[in-house]
Amino acid sequence: MDRQLDERHIHVVAIGGGGGATHVLHAVAPFAASRTAVIAVTDTGRSTGLARQIGNMPAPGDLRATIAAFAADQVMAEALNHRFDGAGIPSLEGMAFGNLMIAALTRVTGDFAAAVDYTARLAATTVRVLPVSVANATLCAELVDGARVEGEFEVRRPGKPPIARLFLREPAAAYPPALDAIRNADLVTLGPGSLWTSVLACVQFAGVTGALADCRGIVAYICNSTTQPGQTDGYRCIDHVQRVVEALGPGVLDVALINVSDPDPAAVRLYAEEGLHLLRPDEDEIAAVRALGVTPLVCELTRKVGPRRALWNKQDTIRYDMEALRAALFEIVTMKGDHHG
Repeated sequence: MDRQLDERHIHVVAIGGGGGATHVLHAVAPFAASRTAVIAVTDTGRSTGLARQIGNMPAPGDLRATIAAFAADQVMAEALNHRFDGAGIPSLEGMAFGNLMIAALTRVTGDFAAAVDYTARLAATTVRVLPVSVANATLCAELVDGARVEGEFEVRRPGKPPIARLFLREPAAAYPPALDAIRNADLVTLGPGSLWTSVLACVQFAGVTGALADCRGIVAYICNSTTQPGQTDGYRCIDHVQRVVEALGPGVLDVALINVSDPDPAAVRLYAEEGLHLLRPDEDEIAAVRALGVTPLVCELTRKVGPRRALWNKQDTIRYDMEALRAALFEIVTMKGDHHG
């Protein structure tokens, strides 16, 4: 099928955690008519975890960060991301105001999705921001030794045996407007970001794999630049792609975007000391991706490694260059040929 896409009508949906989805949606801004973020809701980090308890709701942190990243109102953007110093109240230390705001709006409206939407409208966001689910779900994992762990923090904890599979403690459905957005997209991206606790966590909600299979456009996985301690220790690129294909089912993933840049060796060594190892596929790996029925698009994506960023409770990684990512995603969305959609 030839895809004659008019740039003015390209709809892009980015699925994942806050950072990866935000980077993708900024990259596609020049050619996407509409942009939708479908964001993970199973985080149990400090600020988000406390806000979840207060609001009896899904995780607001990645949603709040995404809303702030696309806010036309800069004061609101800064307020949403503002973290309290605690003022002598230990539980408030590091709490993001936006997480409390979404918790309050959830309590007032009785509707988590409405609370997220109201926050996005207050901030005048330029993209649509949707939770992948409105269920207050707990992410769990079975490890290769048969042990089970509960809560995202435990799922991603370094030093444990490797993850064998994910599941939700109580099965839960995805948010229907998120599923509609996925089905009607010209391009759906998964990642970059935490493979297990962002990308594959979103796929645990009932309806997501079906919507991806029914997507009219192209479904692409953006492979990470490095491994991630506690989640993908010892993985190669092919292992990442394999896990996504296993989660989605055969014939659903169309493209894997894989980085082959060679960043500054000193920076690579620094990351390796923290357990983040550069992913560089060889020809055999690329052939193995193709053998899965997935088209590999291999590009130089990483930007010059600058100063390390201080991330709240998370590790930094080697980021993708915005222009390189934009060019690669435009190539994907305008690919001609048969795909599942």
